[in-house]
Amino acid sequence: MNRLISFENVRKQFGHTLVLKDICFAVKKGEIFGLLGPNGAGKTTLIRSLLGLLKVNSGTILFEGRRIENKDIHKQFGFLPENFFPPQNLKTGEFLEILRIGLNPNVEIVNQLLEVVGLKEQVNKHIRNFSRGMIQRLGLCCALLKDPRIIVLDEPALGLDPLGQHKMLNLLRLLNKKGKTVFFSSHIISQIEQICSRIGIIHNGEMRYTGSVKEIILKHKAASLEEAFLKEIEIK
Repeated sequence: MNRLISFENVRKQFGHTLVLKDICFAVKKGEIFGLLGPNGAGKTTLIRSLLGLLKVNSGTILFEGRRIENKDIHKQFGFLPENFFPPQNLKTGEFLEILRIGLNPNVEIVNQLLEVVGLKEQVNKHIRNFSRGMIQRLGLCCALLKDPRIIVLDEPALGLDPLGQHKMLNLLRLLNKKGKTVFFSSHIISQIEQICSRIGIIHNGEMRYTGSVKEIILKHKAASLEEAFLKEIEIK
């Protein structure tokens, strides 16, 4: 298996509460991997541990077969957090250009990305006038400014209406076709089912399943991913 990212017995504890319990799974190069789980399952903690925003208590996170380092994260990873709050007083182009100066010498990258995410006509619009969907697309621009190999997104369609969710998922498909590895979390089963090469199911801090959608549906003799998911998280 062409492993790009690997979690090996990763544990994370806050006080006396064990939030991640010996997590083991891998994300392959060039795939869209979806992390599925109910609210409070440990998805955000896992993502923040991957990105070095939280220090794990034990276990190892590997990148291309070796322990991940800060330089890998800074150079190779782009991140869209669950709650993205850009400055409201700036215009779209101004905000992205400020970030670009420190991330990418390519002066054309801002216009290129705005076109990719469908915000090219909003380059001179103040961010305070953006809808929730536009904010998320702007956040995706920020995640892509340094042209990372891996895009990590925590609940990227959170708060979006059905049309906004559809547009976001299409953007992730497009980025994957352009060679990006996409790793995103969601508690919305339909999002995971639509676009993911493989999935992981996390519940109560435990990784209950990793594999394809088809495999888990067959495993539980279920009619849908939703049914299979509900059966999987009931397993003790």
